[in-house]
Amino acid sequence: MPNFFQRLFGAKPVEDPFSVFLAPNAHAINTARQSHLASLGLDLKGKTVLEVGAGIGLHTPFFLDRGCSVTVTDGRPENVAEIARRHPGVKTAIVDLEQDRPIELGRFDVIYCYGLLYHLSNPQRALARLADVCDGQLLLETAVSPGTHDELLLVRDPDAFNQAISGIGCRPTRLWILNRLKSLFGYGYIPRTQPDHVDFPADWVHTPIQTMHRSIFVGSRTPLALPTLTDQVTNEQPIFKD
Repeated sequence: MPNFFQRLFGAKPVEDPFSVFLAPNAHAINTARQSHLASLGLDLKGKTVLEVGAGIGLHTPFFLDRGCSVTVTDGRPENVAEIARRHPGVKTAIVDLEQDRPIELGRFDVIYCYGLLYHLSNPQRALARLADVCDGQLLLETAVSPGTHDELLLVRDPDAFNQAISGIGCRPTRLWILNRLKSLFGYGYIPRTQPDHVDFPADWVHTPIQTMHRSIFVGSRTPLALPTLTDQVTNEQPIFKD
């Protein structure tokens, strides 16, 4: 409710800077992402995990519940302070992959990078920096371009706490990402299914007309013989229903 001065002068109440992370659609996509991740059959229990671009740490409990030791990072100091408030005792750090190499944080079994890559202007450099500290798997979710070629498009990002710090983001094709993962990690995979959310197309030949198309990837140091994953770009990815 507006206070006396806001009513008198018509000023708007100050908006919670973290509201973008807590909106209903943000909650829906996070639920879909993590239900889908749990379905892939990856061994994620008791791992050392580096979470990058974590926002305010809403994904972190997924790994804490599996007994993981998690280091949680974001490029914005305000977000990292909120992570520390929400998860006291969890190691946090300010890491902007446009500028920083996370090598000082140690080495990790798993790198969790959901919702960050498309906010970066140089995604190949960022992936290389993550590969430098990864001994196991990179779990990656990002916005992509629906094209079939190995291409990278740059875009402008709006100024918000959940958007690009530099103001420039990217929309790589799925093939671009898969090729970089294979080069940097040795093995790269795409899940055979997609999370149950409108941003994740099931049909890549007749993609819906919308502003966001997302996909998930796994980079790995060792081959993964899982029926949930493929090392090829496919035209169809049925929606996973929990």
